[in-house]
Amino acid sequence: MRTFKLFAAALLIGVASMANAQSTDKESAKACADMTKAKVEMLTKELNLDKDQTVKVNELLTKNEESLMGMRGHCETMDAKAKKQDDATYASIAEVLNPDQQKKMKDLQSSGKLDSCGKDGGKGCCAGKKGSAKAGTK
Repeated sequence: MRTFKLFAAALLIGVASMANAQSTDKESAKACADMTKAKVEMLTKELNLDKDQTVKVNELLTKNEESLMGMRGHCETMDAKAKKQDDATYASIAEVLNPDQQKKMKDLQSSGKLDSCGKDGGKGCCAGKKGSAKAGTK
């Protein structure tokens, strides 16, 4: 009987943990989607993107965030990979820009404005929790 109670307690804790993880995943996905949307809006305005460029930039940024989703909650260990992946995404975005837009894009990257875009108070969307990432990092 004691074994049954321990098993039931462990099962209950496991179910509660899974429910919390699913909720966190949804929050993380929403936070990252909001951040992507903010970046697309900022780039569209700052670089004066046309409709085709805006669609392509949105696709590239969405793909980038989706590929990082499995790493959310491990902010310190994902920083280097996220930075490398962001740089590759920004290089892909530069390919759809004209020379003037490319220069503005480089300026946005070097100023840090692009990296902080869509982040509440400079904090990222790791695990869908505002404030769980170091300021200015992903």
